[in-house]
Amino acid sequence: MEHLFARRSQPDPTRDPRAARALDLIARRLPLADPLVERFRARLEERHPRGIAAVIFYGSCLFQETRTATSVHDFYVLTDEPLRFYPKLWQAALNLGLPPNVYYTAFQDRGEELRCKYCVMSLAQFEHETSSAAHDVHHLGRFSKQFALVHARDEATRGAVERGALRAMLSLVAHSLALLPAEFSLDEFLLQQLSLSYLGEQRVAEPDKVLKLFRAAREFYVEIYPEVLALHAALHGAPTLVAPGRYAQPHPTPRERRATEAFLRRSRYRGVMRWPKYMATVDNWLDYALDKLERHQGLRLQLSARERRHPLLFGWPRFLELRRKGMVG
Repeated sequence: MEHLFARRSQPDPTRDPRAARALDLIARRLPLADPLVERFRARLEERHPRGIAAVIFYGSCLFQETRTATSVHDFYVLTDEPLRFYPKLWQAALNLGLPPNVYYTAFQDRGEELRCKYCVMSLAQFEHETSSAAHDVHHLGRFSKQFALVHARDEATRGAVERGALRAMLSLVAHSLALLPAEFSLDEFLLQQLSLSYLGEQRVAEPDKVLKLFRAAREFYVEIYPEVLALHAALHGAPTLVAPGRYAQPHPTPRERRATEAFLRRSRYRGVMRWPKYMATVDNWLDYALDKLERHQGLRLQLSARERRHPLLFGWPRFLELRRKGMVG
């Protein structure tokens, strides 16, 4: 399987006839009709009246089990017309490197304050970053998990999102297999697959975040991923289903494991490189980060006036302390 770790464009596996069943399952699972989510979609279309191709809902608010009173709704917005989508040219230029651009909005609707974060990338970037040629795990991790398709401009866009989901799942399978033993259960594979996002990014998350995500969407993963593994085996020869819910593969080689570790390490570096972008595009980004820390870790960090004015200069001791305590991955 070592050729799977080469970060170069390969034929799109979702175009293979054997992918039809997995794509059908994904297509049936993606649509969502939710009145609250529709209010967010209307807000996004109000802010960006031109160029929206698809709106995707993901994250903790997608599931009752992971949603809290302080959770913020998370969306992806895909566009095929960046110059029309963005109100300012510099924002379109900023999205050329290290996508996505990230924005935060809070607004009043029917006497209620609604808040959401939304990530923006082009359809072309979405197709690339959900493939085996993806630069890092950032988008692969998000789109290999369950999400909901709130809006697609047309059937071609809907199909592109469905194929992107399957590509992301398949693209991470080789990395999960490299970290698993020669024999493993479906649940062990799924927990490994879900954990790759957190191994490849510096982020604030609860210690049991992966287990919560798994439990919240277990039905989805148990239905979809056997088909994904079967497709991977048809394309690459492994893993083999040896008993209900049990799989076997050749022992991962040290080179395969090193390739996955290098990919995750590169992902962490690229994640840190995205931070200046977030600071430029997310209003009140520091308060947003502090709120997220409190939501996930129960810690309200009090910064000095100097740390608030110049967090990039004087905030590093705080960040390193949080890392030592395991509150930031």
